[in-house]
Amino acid sequence: MRAAATWNQPSVRVPRVAARRDAWGLYLLLTVALAPIVVPPGPGQTAIVDLFNLIAIPVFVVTLLATRRSIVVPFLVPVFLIGVASLVATVNAESPSVALFTMAQDTYLFVWFVVLVNLLRDHRDGTAFRTAWMWVANAVALYGLFTVLSHGGSSIMDLARPKGVRALATFSNPNMFADYLVVSFFIALSLGGEVGRLVRLGSLALLFTALVATKSNGGLMALGVGLAVWMLARAWTMRLPATALLALGLLGGSLALGSVWLVKGMGFGSSELDAFESESLLKRAGHSSEDRMKIWTNLLRTYARKPAGIGPGNSRLVELSIEQRVRRESLLSKEAHNDYLGYLVERGPLGLLGMLAIKVEAFYWIVRWWNRRRKGGHRSGGAVAAAAIAGLVATSVHSFTVEMLHFRHAWLFLAVVCSLDGMVFRWGGRASRAGGDADEPDLPQAAVA
Repeated sequence: MRAAATWNQPSVRVPRVAARRDAWGLYLLLTVALAPIVVPPGPGQTAIVDLFNLIAIPVFVVTLLATRRSIVVPFLVPVFLIGVASLVATVNAESPSVALFTMAQDTYLFVWFVVLVNLLRDHRDGTAFRTAWMWVANAVALYGLFTVLSHGGSSIMDLARPKGVRALATFSNPNMFADYLVVSFFIALSLGGEVGRLVRLGSLALLFTALVATKSNGGLMALGVGLAVWMLARAWTMRLPATALLALGLLGGSLALGSVWLVKGMGFGSSELDAFESESLLKRAGHSSEDRMKIWTNLLRTYARKPAGIGPGNSRLVELSIEQRVRRESLLSKEAHNDYLGYLVERGPLGLLGMLAIKVEAFYWIVRWWNRRRKGGHRSGGAVAAAAIAGLVATSVHSFTVEMLHFRHAWLFLAVVCSLDGMVFRWGGRASRAGGDADEPDLPQAAVA
């Protein structure tokens, strides 16, 4: 008897979508391995992955012209707005050469992003790609922990101290490393059902420990907000009733408010909490926020004089008075340490609008992909959608304390988001096209002939 008879329906053969394996697949895996290695920097802040891109991007363009195939270009309108705003702001630039160099860097990153999107969505193995990302992130995290413990940290508990060596790993500063760890955390979460639970949980624990070692309060805050969004997004992808989602949100809010009332109103655990704050990296929050507020106030004063923008990359060239200075050795300002303020001050309101449009469009790509899967009768993919949404929220929150749009791993993550509808995943041990086409339903195994 055919197994399909159990379901009282005709036998349906689910087409297996084979993942493409060629030289471009090796290039993508090499990109995952090299993207987090940005030290030592080369000329013009180049990294080792850029050397391979100097070959890969022209080859891709030649192949594109030879085959005359169409390509997908996400964020085209937002990037056009940013480009126009950048050119206008360059008129007011303190250093036009710095502005032009910054725009050249932006152009390179966007072209690389477009290449990645079109390669990834060409039936590439999305499971292998994200699994490789997880293992590379684990290796980088281990290296970061090793460098801290071997240069002043006597135990794991010292990682959370307010003072001491901060983890850098293969990055130029701890905040960049923290952003990479946050993104990688949600990449690991997206592998639910595709890798073993123990492997996934071990990776999450390792990435979190390394994040603590960076002593980045912005990174920890971004991860916390991202996890809260992930729980809601996961409940949405599991199709829980709206009343259940509302009840879950109210329960979480009640517990949070109750905890604050117990500590602040009743004094329960206040002394222990104060001791923990004074002996942990939370103590750094006050000093860090004070420095950033000074930077932001100075830049807003400059923006009031030049509302069209001061030119890309020119925020660190603003000259300050002695009482306003943020560097002991110089009267020049620092970078904005805030994507939103940085784009507003350097490129004007139009530039900020373009940057926000990139984030909105990225969310649209995920929601559209998940809705197509759901309407096509697919049951898998919810973990990927929830993790992608949470990862975007986390990085958007982290953008309040760092300028992450020039991080290579940030564009690599956006490329994954914009390629979901073309990649192939191995859910439940079999390949499935991620686009959610109606002729490839995720039927129970018993219904497969």
